[in-house]
Amino acid sequence: MKEYSIEDWFEKYERDITSFLIYYTGFTDVEDLVQDTFVIAMNKFSKFKGNSHPKTWLIAIARNIVIDRYRRKKVWQRIKHYFIADRAHVPGSEEIIIQSQEQQQLYDAIDKLSPQQKEVVILRGILELSSNETAEILNCSSNSVNVAYHRALKKLKDILQEEGFDLEGNGANQRKSKEPS
Repeated sequence: MKEYSIEDWFEKYERDITSFLIYYTGFTDVEDLVQDTFVIAMNKFSKFKGNSHPKTWLIAIARNIVIDRYRRKKVWQRIKHYFIADRAHVPGSEEIIIQSQEQQQLYDAIDKLSPQQKEVVILRGILELSSNETAEILNCSSNSVNVAYHRALKKLKDILQEEGFDLEGNGANQRKSKEPS
């Protein structure tokens, strides 16, 4: 049996856990949540049997911490994505500004999804976990994950199109101009 070390897992998966928590909560300041995740993992380390991948186990712990925290505070619906707010823009670089605006629009659209749709989009689409890994984290079947992911992507596409985002290739990922040029 392979030897596991929580220290090795921290080095290997801390960035993935941080990314998950940023997307999942909408906050960039997630160090406390990351720390809580690894503290709980360390305390329950002896219970890890190796039946799942360490990364999926850690993401499940992180997800449960967030759910518990927001369930108690009842502010889940007020979570907003402000990823771009602290990011500095290069003056005069139109491309970077456009990318930031498009990225913010995508984050805002993801935030409009239901909590379940948001979870599956983050895990499958952003973190690129497999259906099986996502199913393990969400405690459901991989078929349920695939169906939920398909529906979430359709809803996300509808939201983006309602907001005037051109997904048809006429300047891909560009906002449709509402004013004549």
